Amino acid sequence: MFFGSRKCKVIIKNLNITVEVKSGTNLYNLLIENNVVVPSLCKGSGQCGKCKVRVTSADGKSINKPSKKDTIILAPISIDAGFRLACQYEVKSDIVVDISEFQKNTDLDSDIIAVKKKGSVVTAISERLSVFGQGKNESETSKQSSGKVIENNDENVILEELIKPQVIKVTPRKKQEIGESIDDKSSSTEEKVTELKKVEDIYDPVEGIILIQYPQGIKYFTYSPSIDNISGEGFNKTAEKITSLLKDNTLIDFIYNGTSAKNIERVLLIDDKTSNDGDILLNLINYKQMDLNGIVCEYIAPYRHPKDLLSFFRLIINFKDGTLNIPLDNLADCYFCSSGKLIHLNANYVVDDIKISEFLNVGKNPIIDVSTDLSEIITKDKLISPDSMLLNVFIKVVSNLKAMGIVDNKLILKSRNELMDKIPLELLVKLSYRNEQKLFNIYRSKEVNIYISQRELDSLNYLRVFINTLCSFVEKNCGKIDSLTFHTLAPFETLVNEFLNMGIIPAMLAKKCKHQFGDPAVHCIKLFGYKNIPDFVNKNFGEEFGIIELYKNEDYNSISSTFEKEFF
Repeated sequence: MFFGSRKCKVIIKNLNITVEVKSGTNLYNLLIENNVVVPSLCKGSGQCGKCKVRVTSADGKSINKPSKKDTIILAPISIDAGFRLACQYEVKSDIVVDISEFQKNTDLDSDIIAVKKKGSVVTAISERLSVFGQGKNESETSKQSSGKVIENNDENVILEELIKPQVIKVTPRKKQEIGESIDDKSSSTEEKVTELKKVEDIYDPVEGIILIQYPQGIKYFTYSPSIDNISGEGFNKTAEKITSLLKDNTLIDFIYNGTSAKNIERVLLIDDKTSNDGDILLNLINYKQMDLNGIVCEYIAPYRHPKDLLSFFRLIINFKDGTLNIPLDNLADCYFCSSGKLIHLNANYVVDDIKISEFLNVGKNPIIDVSTDLSEIITKDKLISPDSMLLNVFIKVVSNLKAMGIVDNKLILKSRNELMDKIPLELLVKLSYRNEQKLFNIYRSKEVNIYISQRELDSLNYLRVFINTLCSFVEKNCGKIDSLTFHTLAPFETLVNEFLNMGIIPAMLAKKCKHQFGDPAVHCIKLFGYKNIPDFVNKNFGEEFGIIELYKNEDYNSISSTFEKEFF
């Protein structure tokens, strides 16, 4: 026996239209098929939020639960009131659809004949003028004019906002009166030119995509201006390189076949290989812009070495005045933002004695915590042996060793003989001596031995000297520190607290510290809020760029010597 598809009734409240459709029909497509003009910037892909409708039940059944995109784009209060995105709604029961939101936002008018191009504003004039306007006076004509702003986006005509029509009165030019200043006229003209430039500086973000080169493939993020954030992401495992896609003119094909992007108007390409081709920005990246079949395409690559990209990504959200950026995975390149000027604090040679990379390169099963008495460890996977130790755990262990008297205030590890009868036996046996170095074993088995040596303790002391010196130097020579930001790729919980406990961070900055971690490439999505990347650089850092070679600076070396005497 054959069973037909279940039928559902859809009542379009504002137009008195009733339609019978199959269960599962998409509401957005249904409205389009019934000649309802649906405002949409994303052509029904659920990114712009323009197709918002209010759905109520016509048969007593509950309406559909909000989709994932509903919860992202619509406010909770709107969802509770029954609003849904038409493009995300599948009709499964009899419903009443209220499309009044379309008219609120767009004030639809079938007589509109004028359309604005992006970046300009025009007043739409009703077709009725040419038919009925002959023989009528000026005031009647202006009454029949409609003042609507129209935007042509993705070949769909969208009415963005209803504005009041301006009636321009034409008055005969008067002769210049005696005493009238020509300078007054010129200054007025200059003010108008300035205002015009301000209008031209306004940038309306467009749909975009970021492609980032990784060793195993290309990662991408899509940008939606309606939510001013990431609308999608993915990773395409491929041997293709961004440079080869550009060279072979296959980039657009890759975007449409290898990503979820739709209606893209702007592309940002990020290469992982250094490049000298293009404009140098902030002494960190090479930049060039090109046009690909009408799509704006921007390309950036590290200028000197790949870590320059990390520095640039991190500056995208850390450019406020008074921000001192200290990347623990790249201590040689710290940055301070002062009065719209970026200062590169080059610490080459100064940080050579700080060896903490092994605590930053986290293994598959690191030690993630230790007990206060150091008798127990907690690993990511309890069933297998640890292979590394997190940086914050290392500092916590040193802090506890210091509290127990196993290391002194200068972070010198004491020997077994010095600690005999002073600490528990289970701690005493963890002390050993190997390769002319004193060690404290954190975990020991036949296969694995994780320990802290005097070399690591000295590195930590040099880190204390460096950060305290850098903060004092910046406050004295560059400006007040309002925010001290530490950067790492791996997440280290309690890192700032452990730094404070060990005196690595000056006490006066205790309430101004934060730790940012993770892949900073995602911050590039913020660049789509600017006309282009040079526009972002100019607006946030200006044209000035400062470099201070710390190892050559007498003031820095003098401050450093003071802290070395204190800590060593």
